[in-house]
Parts: sequence; C-alpha cells; structure tokens
Amino acid sequence: YVGLYGYSFMEAGKNVMTLFRSRGWTAIIADQLIDAVLSMLAITVGVLSGVIGIFAAQAAGVDLSEGKVMAPFSLGFLFGFALCATLFSVVSSAVNTVIVCYAEAPAEFQQNHPKLSEEMRMSWRQAYPNEFNY
Repeated sequence: YVGLYGYSFMEAGKNVMTLFRSRGWTAIIADQLIDAVLSMLAITVGVLSGVIGIFAAQAAGVDLSEGKVMAPFSLGFLFGFALCATLFSVVSSAVNTVIVCYAEAPAEFQQNHPKLSEEMRMSWRQAYPNEFNY
C-alpha cells in the first residue's frame, strides 16, 4: 500500500491487515514460507562464499595453519550473505506485493490474466482449503 497508494507505513500496514482479515487470510500471512526459504538460500550462499574465500586465501599464499581459516571464511561469508540478503529482500518485497494486489483485486487479475489467475487460485485452494474461498 505504501508503493501502490502512497499511504504512510503505519497506515498501509493497518490497511493490509484489515484486508487480509476480511478475506480470512491471516493463516496465509503466518504461513508464508518465502522469507524462510530466501534466508536459507542467503545462508547457503554465505557458506559457499566463505569456502571460496578460503580457497582464494590459499591461492594467494596466505598461511592458513593454526586456525587462521576463520578470517577468510568469515569475510567471504559476510560478503556473500550480505549481498544475497540484499538481493533477496527485493524478491521478498515483490512476492508480498503480488499477494497484497491479488488479495485486493482478484477479479482484475482474472480479467487481465485468466490463465495465471486460475493457476494461482487452484494452487492457493490446495494449500489453504479453509482460508481461501475465491
């Protein structure tokens, strides 16, 4: 609602929660898994970046004996995790925007994109048979 209608952050949050409550979608909000998946991916990328940092340090001739592995790993992990988390925050925001827009105007989505609308409707009915009643 902030980006769509220009409401303040607090007002937009209240409006979205009211919209989801009126649709009976509070369980859908609580169960949204995209943030957990994106967080796990960011951690995985961080670990892989840390391992690459170790290999890069070895290739550069850095002495990695006596526990000196943590510095290149930590640097690589932090760099990879931070970069990935920043990029994934955009993906998470896009997913949230799609959900809010779909909750507010499912008829318009059906009218403009009937095939996608039907696929989304069927998927949501399978995942949330009690909450989703479109």
